[in-house]
Amino acid sequence: MNFAHPERALREFELRNLLLGVGLVGGTALATRDPRAVGSVLTGVLLSLILFQYLKRDGRWIVGQALAGVSHGKIVRNFLLKYYLRLLGVGFLLGLAFRAGLLHPVFLTLGLSVVVLQGFLVAGGALLEHILPIGSKRR
Repeated sequence: MNFAHPERALREFELRNLLLGVGLVGGTALATRDPRAVGSVLTGVLLSLILFQYLKRDGRWIVGQALAGVSHGKIVRNFLLKYYLRLLGVGFLLGLAFRAGLLHPVFLTLGLSVVVLQGFLVAGGALLEHILPIGSKRR
């Protein structure tokens, strides 16, 4: 992954998240054949992809506010307010889904871990490329 171009790196990261998510949903469907488990993984994958988009948008907003000269405290306060309200809303909806028995917590956690797993894969790949630069484009 080339980090010199952040927008391209984010697009590659998102594509890999999507592919990993599809793989997790497919693997769960084949392994369990339980609609609740598959639905929980799918819900987790969709939530992680949507929340990653919000995080990316918020990052751009923070940069825009900083470049516009808005004070650091005001930027942090507004970001944290939006972040925690979003977290509260998602937590409330997930609580309702658990109470209704629609989602399985273990499989939801598996689906939600897509971005984290992808982060480990990217970091591991970058570290491996740094340690063993075989076939890399650097000279």
